[in-house]
Amino acid sequence: MTSRFRRELTVIPPVRISVRRTGVRTTIDWNSREADRALSANGFKVFGDRARAGPLPTERFLIPGTRVDFGGGDVATMTSSGLNQFKDLLVATYMREREIRADIKKARLQHAFSWTARALSWGMLVSVVSKSVRARTDRAVALRKVEISTLSSNLAASRISISFDMDTAVADPHRRMLEAFDQIANSEGCWALKTSQGIDRVKARSMASTVVDRNVTYLARRTDSLVDTADLPLALPVQNGRSTAYFYPGFVLIVDIARSDFAIIDLKELNINYSSVSFTESERMPRDAKLVGKVWAKSNKDGSRDRRFKDNRELPVMLYGELGLKTSGGLNEAFMFSRSNPCEAFVRAVTELKRVLTTGSSPLSAGTKVLPG
Repeated sequence: MTSRFRRELTVIPPVRISVRRTGVRTTIDWNSREADRALSANGFKVFGDRARAGPLPTERFLIPGTRVDFGGGDVATMTSSGLNQFKDLLVATYMREREIRADIKKARLQHAFSWTARALSWGMLVSVVSKSVRARTDRAVALRKVEISTLSSNLAASRISISFDMDTAVADPHRRMLEAFDQIANSEGCWALKTSQGIDRVKARSMASTVVDRNVTYLARRTDSLVDTADLPLALPVQNGRSTAYFYPGFVLIVDIARSDFAIIDLKELNINYSSVSFTESERMPRDAKLVGKVWAKSNKDGSRDRRFKDNRELPVMLYGELGLKTSGGLNEAFMFSRSNPCEAFVRAVTELKRVLTTGSSPLSAGTKVLPG
């Protein structure tokens, strides 16, 4: 099998993104046209209640009409206006990557067949008595090796190279955003919220007014296999683990875990919110979170122990940081971290970065060290 990519491989055009106080521009070198990023301002509605509880057995005490679901949305509708050209490049690159991987799979299969045929010919002494058979089998094995090597090189070249050109006013909040994210990622407790719903405190005999459904999640600094950048971006699982959000300077790349679709969101369209919450922890208590009190799992209205419950126990109330992400395109995420201060610092840095990109000004304090972009 020969690969059409050996002769028809088109180099993926590099993408240059200018992140400046006057705005964000994306340039793809294959046509030298710049796609302006669209702006939109959508207020973020604070979700839930500050008095929250973990997964307690209170389903029959839930208040109808108070449920808030997170992790929904359709990746196909999340791309910001003006960034469709960039998305088209991602889709085209992904389709070519799939074709190359399919060719590699076929080439490896044929290499295995060729190697097996050569081994059988030697085993049956055919290659010993026939130089033509020996030459033919050796040539087939060598050809498959060359094809696999060529296709692997083509696959490595099928990455979009992105370079960023940032103003110093943009680079400083971006640096602080990365630093805060790294601290958040080291939190002992990281959760993605699935639902949040109010409960009848009196009937539930609980001091919390809201119960949440959450899953453990993990944050990291990594990039998608299609994108090649000098610095690793922030990677945050979204849509209940069905997609990953990568935070780059000026935009957020959403990649479906099945790699069936992509979304590119202008950072200015991302509504981000932080709140400090007192959470009644019914699971393992994170060591890096602040203990702010204790409550009884079943309590009276005044917070005292309800002695009607034999196995009643005290639960710790922890101070956590909650992070909310929302866009008009359908992204709606909520996270909880045992480290509250870095979570707040992250939101402040993102908010400042958005303000710089929107207003074109940034009041840098005296003595602030700005890292070059």
